Amino acid sequence: MKISRASVFYNVSVLTVSGVLFQLLGFVYQVILSRMAGAQALGVYRLVSPVLTVVLAATLSGLRLAVTSLSAGLRAGRDTGRLRALVRKSMLIFFRLFLVAAVPVGIFSRFIAEHVILEGRTAKALLLIPVYVFLIGFEWTFEALFLGIGKTKYTAVSNLLEQFSKIVLVSALLLWLGHSEDYGQVAFYIMLGMTLSEIPSVVWLLASYRRKVSSQGRARSAVGEEPLKILPLALPVSISAVVTNLIASASVVILPGRLIASGLSSGEALSALGVVSEMALPLITLPMVLIRAMSSVLLPTISRSISQSNGADVRRKVQKSFQATGLFVLPATAILVPLAGPLSKILYRQELEPAYVLLLAIAAVFTYFEVIASSILNGLGMQRAGMLIMIVGEGIQLLCTYYLAALPNLGIYGYIIGMILSPLAVLLLSLEAIRYKTGCAPAFYDSFLLPMLAAGVTGMFARYFYVTFLPLFGGQLLPILAAAACSGGICIAIFLMAGLHPLRYYKTLTIPGTARGRGAERK
Repeated sequence: MKISRASVFYNVSVLTVSGVLFQLLGFVYQVILSRMAGAQALGVYRLVSPVLTVVLAATLSGLRLAVTSLSAGLRAGRDTGRLRALVRKSMLIFFRLFLVAAVPVGIFSRFIAEHVILEGRTAKALLLIPVYVFLIGFEWTFEALFLGIGKTKYTAVSNLLEQFSKIVLVSALLLWLGHSEDYGQVAFYIMLGMTLSEIPSVVWLLASYRRKVSSQGRARSAVGEEPLKILPLALPVSISAVVTNLIASASVVILPGRLIASGLSSGEALSALGVVSEMALPLITLPMVLIRAMSSVLLPTISRSISQSNGADVRRKVQKSFQATGLFVLPATAILVPLAGPLSKILYRQELEPAYVLLLAIAAVFTYFEVIASSILNGLGMQRAGMLIMIVGEGIQLLCTYYLAALPNLGIYGYIIGMILSPLAVLLLSLEAIRYKTGCAPAFYDSFLLPMLAAGVTGMFARYFYVTFLPLFGGQLLPILAAAACSGGICIAIFLMAGLHPLRYYKTLTIPGTARGRGAERK
């Protein structure tokens, strides 16, 4: 049976395959950073990230969602005039926001580094933020457009091109710099490599846009109402993103100080931040590749179903998305828990405590469901509710960081507890909002209970297989791969015996044709 290119299955598959490659390249990148830069340099670099995320939130988060949602209702090749008008208006808004939010960061970089981040060594890296944001503005706008009109392969190629370029450029710059104790200079070179890596991606997307959209004949209705809807859609999301990222950034910025209050030295505090954010977390959150793909495609498809008043299809997508999330990411995360320690030794030459890994895994699972729930809320047009919910979640993280991370008997574990409680609160509040809007909630057995049971069994088998295979192979890599493969096979067998086929939930997430149902969602 031929798979329709208009189906969510096809588009999620494209993004998932590219995401797996992207994640593999990301692992290479993280290994290079950890070995060439070191934990303390990564801690300094991590303190630049909060400023960058706030600027991106202010300039692009809302625009990205608006372009995806509005372009989802248009057909490429038939409404190209309206697509062009949408892109022009979006870029004009971006340029204005860029001048207000990004340019001042470069101008006042020294002040921000010394008086806001409280780490003067970040000043050089902050200088590059306006250039990076300017380039990524083009990238994100065109990626959002291609996602909306169902041409996901262009977004996939863009992501891979950027990641590969980043590996090459950052590696070359760090190699040229050599071993340096100037951690501010190391952070600057990492940021410089990231900035330069955006250029190939932007060139690819501009060429694809000109070939697939801009060069096509004009539609009968060349402008339409879409440009007028950008701000009403983008503004709540942008405000939410700015507020939540400010709170999240505050958590990251105050974390080293709170860890020092718990008894660590300044270097130990920066190392702890670098290990969590740049080593352990990317390892534990490997399944995020599927979640990102699903959430990217869910938003435009739910928006399309809403515009067609097809309430039945909206409810089906809500159910299937949570079921697919549970069936795929819970067992995958359980496999990673016993294998993360050995993997960290191989990749980063860094020890990870088992309790540390387990808590991060719990936080990751709640985050996966949170991302899906937030994407559904945006697709349902509930941006204001999503904004308030995210603020609550980040507020919980900030409180945990401030109070718990400063306790001598908790330290970095206090920060990780916040990473668990924050997405859990967001998930529960989002589920209630989804239930209110659509009249349905994810099935507890299929979405949560069965995957959790399968995950527990899978995790125990992963540990058993690793310990069994370790004496049989030379080194640790082959036992890790063999344990992951065997435990994954057992997980699939458990689902099949329970009468559930994981691929079925993934594959049946299809875009409806012309069938229209009564809108059952509550207003």
